Amino acid sequence: MQNGFLMIAYYLSQMTLGLLQNLAGLVILIRYHKKEHFIYKGTVVTVWNESGPSLSMGMFIFMSRNCAKDLDHPEDRETTFKKTLVHEYGHSLQSALLGPFYLPIIGISSSVWCSSKKLSAKREKQHISYYSFFPERWANHLGEKATGEKSMGQSYIG
Repeated sequence: MQNGFLMIAYYLSQMTLGLLQNLAGLVILIRYHKKEHFIYKGTVVTVWNESGPSLSMGMFIFMSRNCAKDLDHPEDRETTFKKTLVHEYGHSLQSALLGPFYLPIIGISSSVWCSSKKLSAKREKQHISYYSFFPERWANHLGEKATGEKSMGQSYIG
């Protein structure tokens, strides 16, 4: 019963407070409609390319089949994919919790942290985990708590 209630609350939050990011996610899903899709914990996951970044837009998760390699714990690609999925699910939960504040708080800061050449060089030079930044660390925590599965933790990725 509690799980059913939580899923209803999750969907209501995503479709009301998180409407903007969910509409954006739906547009991206339509754009990549021919790609591989599956359902994970109530989200729609699209495997949109072979390598590159992942993205969470409300109930829509977009991932690469070959996620960045975990350099601290080199594992097979499927294990890294699964850990990244738990992380991205955590972002989906952030969307449900933050509603309209998700994009400015999580979306913008994560995008800058991920795509800034200067920050990327600093992370590499100082061996700083991508997941040490607050939105990423929080996404890992939420994803792990909700699923009972491991996320990327504080792994160093390349």
